[in-house]
Amino acid sequence: METANIIFLLIGIIIFFFGIVAFFNPNWARWINFPGGPRLKAIAALLGGAIFIIIGFFIEIPTN
Repeated sequence: METANIIFLLIGIIIFFFGIVAFFNPNWARWINFPGGPRLKAIAALLGGAIFIIIGFFIEIPTN
């Protein structure tokens, strides 16, 4: 696993957990830059984090 893939995984995990916290505590949703209510922002963060995790696992990014 390349360094770029590990970075994608870490960023995706952070965004994903931020979305989970924002879903249960709507005050955290103010930090998410997405139009809509707190639940929509949390769902967008969950989906964005999942996409980053999928990219990190399945797409091999060369660093050379």
